[in-house]
Amino acid sequence: MRKQLFTLFGIILFAQTLFAQSKTVTGTVTSQSDGLSLPGVSVLIEGTAKSTVTDFDGKFSILVNENETLLFSFVGFSTKKVKVLAGTSVVNLKMTEELNALSEVVVLGSTVRATRKELGNAVTSLKGEDLVKAQPGGLSTALQGKIAGAQVSQNSGDPAGGFSIKLRGTSSILGSSDPLYVIDGVVLNNATTNVTNLNVTTGNSNMQIGQNRSSDINPNDIQSIEVLNGGAAAAIYGSRAANGVVLITTKKGVAGETRYTFSTSVTSNQIRKKLDLNMSDKQFVSTSPALFPIQGNPASPTTVSVLGRNLETRTFGVQRYDYQDDIFTTGIGTDTYFSMQGGDEKTKYFASLGHLVNEGIIKNTDFKRTGAKVRLKHDFNSKLSATVGLNYVNSSSNEKPDGNVFWSPINSINITNNIYDISQRDANGNLLAVDPNRINPLSIIETFKIKQNTDRIISDLQLNYVPFKNFNADLIFGIDNYNQRGNVYIPRYPYIVNPAYYNDGYVSEATNRVVQFNNDLNLKYVWNINENWKATTYGGYNIQTYRDNFVAVEGRNLKPFIETINAFNTLIPGSPSSSQSKYNLWGYYLQETFGYKDKLYVTIAGRQDASTIFSSDNRSQFYPKASFSYVLSDEKFMESIHDIVSSVRIRGSWGKSGSLTAIKPYARFTNYSTGTLIGNSTFTIEGFKQGNLDLKPEQSVTYEIGGDFGFIKDRLNLSFSYYNADIDDLLLPVQLAASEGATNTIKNIGQMNNRGFEVNLKYDIIKKENLHLDAFVNYSSNRNKVTGLPQTRFKLDSNLAGAPVFVEMDKPVGIFYGTYFARNPDGSLLLTPDGYPQTEKGNASTGVAERDQTTGQPKGAILNKQIGNPNPDYIISFGANLNYKKFGLSVLFDGVQGVDVFDADYRTRQGVGSGTIVAQELNGELPRGYIWSVYNIEEFRIVDGSYLKLREISLNYSFGKINKFFDDLTITASGRNLISWDNFTSFDPETNSGGQSSVAKYNFGTVPIPSSYSLAVKFQF
Repeated sequence: MRKQLFTLFGIILFAQTLFAQSKTVTGTVTSQSDGLSLPGVSVLIEGTAKSTVTDFDGKFSILVNENETLLFSFVGFSTKKVKVLAGTSVVNLKMTEELNALSEVVVLGSTVRATRKELGNAVTSLKGEDLVKAQPGGLSTALQGKIAGAQVSQNSGDPAGGFSIKLRGTSSILGSSDPLYVIDGVVLNNATTNVTNLNVTTGNSNMQIGQNRSSDINPNDIQSIEVLNGGAAAAIYGSRAANGVVLITTKKGVAGETRYTFSTSVTSNQIRKKLDLNMSDKQFVSTSPALFPIQGNPASPTTVSVLGRNLETRTFGVQRYDYQDDIFTTGIGTDTYFSMQGGDEKTKYFASLGHLVNEGIIKNTDFKRTGAKVRLKHDFNSKLSATVGLNYVNSSSNEKPDGNVFWSPINSINITNNIYDISQRDANGNLLAVDPNRINPLSIIETFKIKQNTDRIISDLQLNYVPFKNFNADLIFGIDNYNQRGNVYIPRYPYIVNPAYYNDGYVSEATNRVVQFNNDLNLKYVWNINENWKATTYGGYNIQTYRDNFVAVEGRNLKPFIETINAFNTLIPGSPSSSQSKYNLWGYYLQETFGYKDKLYVTIAGRQDASTIFSSDNRSQFYPKASFSYVLSDEKFMESIHDIVSSVRIRGSWGKSGSLTAIKPYARFTNYSTGTLIGNSTFTIEGFKQGNLDLKPEQSVTYEIGGDFGFIKDRLNLSFSYYNADIDDLLLPVQLAASEGATNTIKNIGQMNNRGFEVNLKYDIIKKENLHLDAFVNYSSNRNKVTGLPQTRFKLDSNLAGAPVFVEMDKPVGIFYGTYFARNPDGSLLLTPDGYPQTEKGNASTGVAERDQTTGQPKGAILNKQIGNPNPDYIISFGANLNYKKFGLSVLFDGVQGVDVFDADYRTRQGVGSGTIVAQELNGELPRGYIWSVYNIEEFRIVDGSYLKLREISLNYSFGKINKFFDDLTITASGRNLISWDNFTSFDPETNSGGQSSVAKYNFGTVPIPSSYSLAVKFQF
């Protein structure tokens, strides 16, 4: 059946076309209420994909056939239609406000469009101008707080740090939960590839540290963004849609006189919050200052015995220092942007140049991005047009180790007793040692050289063919090609350092080249069956190829005066290393939407996908979708209350989608490593991991129901959605008996469920000619539960922070499972006879705590249980926009609640002597040995990671047209991440030392997110 339908499409496409007389129609679009011109209005030839937008003066020009209809649409205004007759050459249109938002056109795929009322899914639409109000610098930064149901987290405050986006919770355990990114029809690679942290152990939870490639996208180039959750993108993107899709449309040319935009801004980045440290003038006497004050001493009359360790009670005077003043600085950033757009009725163009420099709050760190973009569209005739896009980006960064190691600047603050003057130097100017075996933080700041450079080209060629009315074909060729290179140089230290920290120096060089190509064909036919019924058919195919090549070399024991990879005398074990990944993905789809009286819509769709990541028997999967939408407010019985309840729509959808990120292309095979034994070549199983040819893609089946309501002539809009996603065939590691020839493998044996709801509320409180005030709230709650495992629980992550990340049946994914405090029935701590907290004990097989009948103290084995949950109870964002004459003010708050974080830094500060609990123990506010009593209890490190942030605030003034040359001058003052209301024990609860991992959430030496203050000037001429 599917083959017959696609054959029919091919016949229609190449059938004899109908010819009609073409002509150019021009005009101006203005607002009905105030007569002002409306820039950015979409002018679409109905039934085709041919369109343009109005320029800064509201003018447009478009090549159109007689008897075709122009469709004018703009957010906040009612959609209007104008039929082009024989005598029509100029259309001057006045658009009225109070748009029924259901008529808004949204993007569903590379060239797939639909009105919101046709959809059975919630789709978030964002305008480009709303993304850049507070000078975000990067795409992910711009999205924070603006997408309902999305947790957008900045995992590191380093200017080259990464971001992660989760739409409706965690959707994979070994793979990524980030959505698919598509820009102008090009499928983007947003991977995190570690090229500068090769010496960091990543654990086994797919921990992703470093910079992901969404940082290459300049928000100033974006026209609009559509975010598709759940099954909304199932038909178009199939096996790549389980995590949702972010569809980015960049700016394009418009007919008319060339228009120019120039903007520049300066930004100041500052540490938002400094830690309270132990600044007392004494410390306990110890045989070693390391791990002060829990270091044991020989028993003596001045020691106390606490849980098997003798601790000294005597003190002596010291001077303490706040190393934060030596590590942090004020970073300055600039963002300069220039664009031009224009054209005539046949050829339209857009071009831009951008240069960003962003200094970090850690000294000697920065990120730079330079980009050039060109987009050209040419109409060969009324039926055929072509668009070419080219975007070149070069980014570079100067970095310092960022978490997960004992030699990062932040970790040097946390793991060093603050009794050393780290600025002292010897006669030769060399820095002196600090805590035994530790690294002086200034050595990292001054001598470590860590650089990353990326060259990237994102390009597309699109052909649009309209052989006859209501039918069009779009062919897309897209390529994403980048080269990423990282270099690290750590010199020999002039003092004694733990050999594990590369006391004799370290160098590394890594390159990563990625080429990703996609070829899409989308066909659309609209059949107006009669005045009541309309059928819209979409069909097409997608082909995607992926190739990467990663090469790395690491060495230590450096030669003098050489800072390149040639400096090493000793190779690191396992180096050099090289890997390649190759896979192809292809699929085709068919989607049919039936509309009845423009108020009832039913959509059915199916997609067949295949990927070479999996074996030929399992690679082909079918992804169906069905949805309905009913505009209840269009019924006659609603007319009497239309002034109060202006629009009502109920909707529902069901769809199946997939995920390909959990394994790499060759993971199904048993891989071997070579070696030698007694002079002969040997082959051993790599990682003792056995392959599995029966693997297949992870799959998600989602249903969603919801509604959209407009009140008081659509001034008050409410939207809600409830969803349930059952995720099957999760790929998980499985232990094997050694007799099978390997110790582990991977299988499709996991199941997981995500369910929750989203609420969006927006209210135009005041809407007058010179005064407009609106407020909005986005709220979402997701509940995740693991519903299928081969065993009750297993430890997922092995990390340097010691975070006990587990997967357990009937629990949220990524819980913390570890030792915990013994407590009394009322919940208070059960203390030892000497008054110290202690670990709970009992029956290890049942997990039941036990007490000695005589003493009432814990007895038995040390117990473990769930001690924390990193998944939020809910996500919320809210804000307001005020426009008064030429002034504009926007405020955005963003936060998560109910999040637990494993804070390794908080515990370590107490162990080395710089923490605030140390001061309490020194001053007698806590008994000597209190820190030692809680130090090894994992629950002690679980802290509340909830926060509410003042994410953005911006104030702008538009001077309007100044003279004949300048059409507008706008000055904007803005700030980001200015205030955080939280109870976090370290710098920032939002950051994550697990990077872009789907499940790991802990804090171990990661750079905090700075507060940023910006001043921007924008000219349009």
